[in-house]
Amino acid sequence: MAKRKKDLFSDFLKQKNLRVTGERLKLLRGVSRQRGHFNVDGLVRRLQKEGLKVSRDTVYRNLPILLDAGVIEQSFKTSRDTFYEAAEPKKHHDHLYCRNCEGVVEFRDPVIEKLQEKIAKRAGFKVEFHCHQIMGLCKKCQK
Repeated sequence: MAKRKKDLFSDFLKQKNLRVTGERLKLLRGVSRQRGHFNVDGLVRRLQKEGLKVSRDTVYRNLPILLDAGVIEQSFKTSRDTFYEAAEPKKHHDHLYCRNCEGVVEFRDPVIEKLQEKIAKRAGFKVEFHCHQIMGLCKKCQK
């Protein structure tokens, strides 16, 4: 993990009057190395497999902090779980989610993004975050 990311996260915690703890820094390191979409249980299993002593409670307690700090972002929700991914500035994308096989297809569409901005502006709404997901059946599961 880049020292800069650790320093930025530590500064964020201090600004919010939160303690910079070893557990939080381990969690930062773990989610920073995470590739693709993950849920809490999958993240905990992977971190424990790497030898980090982290509990589900620790992860759940720190999710709002990681989201607020911009370290991770919510990707999509299913009927059973919420999935996250490491946040990457200017790499926003949306998701097609197959409710049968649980496959995920990421997509970017500038027309959709501009339309969302237009709708928000018309309503006098300042968008801070959005999670666009389309649920249905993939081509394979339609057969």
